[in-house]
Amino acid sequence: MIRFITLLFCLFITLSGTAFEVPENFNKHLSLPFAYTQNDSENLAELQQSTPLWQPVPSGFLQLSHTMQTIWLRVPLSNTSDLELPLLLSIHNNQLDEVSAFVPQQNRSILVPASPNQFANEQRPILHEAQLVPLKIPPQQHTVIYIRIKNSEQTYLPLSLWHPIEYLKYTSKFNLLYGILAGLILAMVLTNAAMYSFTRKRYFLYGGLTIAAIWLLNVHLYGFSHRYIYGQWLWLQQYGQTLFMLLSTWLFIPLLKTTLVPKSAVRLQRALNILFQLSIIIAAGLSFFPHRIALPIAFAYCFALAITYIWIAVSAWQRDAFSHKTHLLLFFLLFMVLSYQCAFELSLLSGAVLDRPLTYVCYLLISLAISYALARRYIQDRDDKIKQQQERLAQTRAEDALLKERIHLQAQAQEALESSIDERTFELEVTLRELEEKNRELEKLNMEDALTKVKNRRYFDKRVLMEVRRSRREQTTLSVVMLDIDHFKQINDNYGHVVGDQAICAVAKMIEQHLKRPSDDVFRYGGEEFVLLLPNTQEQGAVALAEEIRKSLSQAQFDFGTAQLTMTLSAGIYCAIANDSKNPTIFTDLADKALYQAKQQGRNRVIAYK
Repeated sequence: MIRFITLLFCLFITLSGTAFEVPENFNKHLSLPFAYTQNDSENLAELQQSTPLWQPVPSGFLQLSHTMQTIWLRVPLSNTSDLELPLLLSIHNNQLDEVSAFVPQQNRSILVPASPNQFANEQRPILHEAQLVPLKIPPQQHTVIYIRIKNSEQTYLPLSLWHPIEYLKYTSKFNLLYGILAGLILAMVLTNAAMYSFTRKRYFLYGGLTIAAIWLLNVHLYGFSHRYIYGQWLWLQQYGQTLFMLLSTWLFIPLLKTTLVPKSAVRLQRALNILFQLSIIIAAGLSFFPHRIALPIAFAYCFALAITYIWIAVSAWQRDAFSHKTHLLLFFLLFMVLSYQCAFELSLLSGAVLDRPLTYVCYLLISLAISYALARRYIQDRDDKIKQQQERLAQTRAEDALLKERIHLQAQAQEALESSIDERTFELEVTLRELEEKNRELEKLNMEDALTKVKNRRYFDKRVLMEVRRSRREQTTLSVVMLDIDHFKQINDNYGHVVGDQAICAVAKMIEQHLKRPSDDVFRYGGEEFVLLLPNTQEQGAVALAEEIRKSLSQAQFDFGTAQLTMTLSAGIYCAIANDSKNPTIFTDLADKALYQAKQQGRNRVIAYK
């Protein structure tokens, strides 16, 4: 029994160790057979000491489960030509945690770092999107390459062998294709960004962000991000697919809110807000889960979002919403590309990443559909705005026509009315002119003293209030001078009231002759008493003016026919800057006190209140 088991083991080892023969005209072999074993050895020496049990994989494609955390691959190669053959061993899967190749060289094995996660991109033997192991097999020689792979998630392991020139042709063709597709998607990102900067329409911003997330997802899936963008960022390499897939799916929510879902649908708008907030929480929380758990959760949530979007698009179709067909096609494409990616993750489909252009094409169509829908929405908004402006313009023109007709009718009626009332208007104007003249005469009589023809006390009361307010506002000095004819009662008693009235008129005229400024004015305050109102006049100026009037009067001889008289007067002055505009009588009261002092001190003098 033991001999039989030993014989089977040796036969298995022999079969698994059959080398792949590489002829002189070799170009490529996409399904390179190899053998694998689950072993935790850290290097080749430990592996050889552990006597591993190798299991053959003739198809060259191995599906890895999350339980296969550390495996070793054994790839025997045989050069049957007479020339040294340069070869490239390709492991086209950037999602593997760690890949190390042990290549025999000068009868010893060396470690070739080929992992995008553990080592920087610049340390790879060949700077490329895939893990490439460069080989040189001497003529008529046999060699074995050992590859150690550490992995924590369910994924696939495609192994292929290439001649360098053939691999360059292969990758150049696909890089050109994917470069064009990536350039088109990036151009749509820039187009939406430019449209947002010009129009400030928020749906262009959301569309640009969504297409940018799609672009990041594709460059991550096809390995370009590992090489060009974040080759040294381990966390983003592990969670990039999860993050960008979530981001490119839930960014449709604000786009739907501004394009397909009307603002009147309050409940649906509120539900989308909650869904958007939940998406942010899930995207932030998945980074705390292992990648093998985070990715299925992300797929499940993205499928739920895609189904929700399809339901919203179908509802929009039922109410014949704008651009509903484009949105329905867009979300069917989204559901299809998610299903296509999920099929590879569940091992329902297999193949190298570069052999899967359907993902890129679907996302390109999604980006085109987004840009087309947003462009149509902008054109529709513009057309609606133009239509509204045209309707308003037509309405304005109609209103203008009605207004002109109304004005014409009113003009005719006005002409008829004017012709009928012109005579009455003329008569009324004549009457009004007469009334105005009478009013002016009455106003003048109301302002003037009937005897002296100077302003009366009623007008003085109004004028002094105005000047007090001005003095307080402009902080200027206001002077009030009270004048009183000395011994006027004796004139009335000796010569009669007629001579007394003539004397009052003569004094008023003399006072008026001494006033030089238009703002200065004289008022008859009562009986033989006058008051001068001198705005913006200091005490010195007021005293000088009062002295001139007093001297002129005392030196004058008055001939009233029946009597010849000489007269004197006394003056009291008060000068100040008004503090209380509501109490103007303080000026007349204090000037009157100064006048009383002048009378007490012998008359015929000027006294300023101190």
